[in-house]
Amino acid sequence: MLRFLSRARLAFYIVPVYGILALGLLPISQAEAQNQAEEKPVRINARAVDGRTLVSGNFKIRLWGIETVDTDQPVFALTARNALDEQIDGHPVECTIKSRAENQIVAQCVNDVEEDLSLFMLSQGFAVVERQLVYGSPFEKPYIEAETRAQSEGKGLWALGGQGSSHSGGNDDSRTFLIGGFVLVGILLTALVAITLFIMKGFRAVVDVQNQSMDLVTKERVLREKEKLIIASMINAEVKTNKSKIEAYLMMYEELLKDLKDKNREPKYKKSGDIIQRQPALSRAVFDGNTAKLDLLGQNTSSEVIHYYARIKTVPDYYELEPDAPVSQAISVVEAAVEGAKKLDIISDKILDKFASMLLVQES
Repeated sequence: MLRFLSRARLAFYIVPVYGILALGLLPISQAEAQNQAEEKPVRINARAVDGRTLVSGNFKIRLWGIETVDTDQPVFALTARNALDEQIDGHPVECTIKSRAENQIVAQCVNDVEEDLSLFMLSQGFAVVERQLVYGSPFEKPYIEAETRAQSEGKGLWALGGQGSSHSGGNDDSRTFLIGGFVLVGILLTALVAITLFIMKGFRAVVDVQNQSMDLVTKERVLREKEKLIIASMINAEVKTNKSKIEAYLMMYEELLKDLKDKNREPKYKKSGDIIQRQPALSRAVFDGNTAKLDLLGQNTSSEVIHYYARIKTVPDYYELEPDAPVSQAISVVEAAVEGAKKLDIISDKILDKFASMLLVQES
């Protein structure tokens, strides 16, 4: 008898949020008590009420890992809320609950196309990283990089730096401004004359320097493209290998599920028990070794790759099935394992198609 030393996390999907939250009012079962520290993906309908908060029924879900900055620009807050709402686009979102206090929930959420809402708000400059929360997590680097890019590109709140400044000083300021203007014009004219003389005397040298700079930029771009292709090829190969493991896992556990549902035969576990592997054991060595270079793949692709690997366990969980366990319980455990593997298989296909469509990987 094959025994798999692993145990799985059950992911559940219930669209009406009141159905999910009602679970919190029921007594906690033994199985729930064992899993209460695990992050639980939940699928809900929600809408944005501000730049980092969703509402679903009577519950507020604050996006994990980000915080907003108060400004004196009401339009900015409305723009941030609308941007978050458009990213949801009326579709259900999937949230991994980080913490909960009564009706207040902190969760990491993705939309229906697996795009991280927190990462989106950071990349658009509508929020900043809540560094105390993300510190040491796999999301620390991509979140901080998204905030940095938004700042360097002057997006969102980073475009407000020069607004709202007060002016005072009356005639003194005007006089200073005029004097400064004349001085500046004089400096510009002097610089213009100097530049003209320099160009006339050394135009050939300037052209040579420009050509050398263009060559360096071209070489750097070529090197980045090559590095991008190498990283994409390595991750693509690892995802393909994981997909093969997922398919083998599904084949085995779909057959086991079929046997459990066969009412004409007694399940094998009734004799000596069994250990159920609740998710496939997959690889992530390539991803872990190249997290600092994922930005070469582009924002959307790197975000999808990060969320794919966030679901992977190199050392899976397991569930020990005792001989006296009801058949219905065994079927429930195996069905959950099969459904989780199927979803991971679909995400694997999406990642592989993404690489192919972007021409990052040459398919053999």
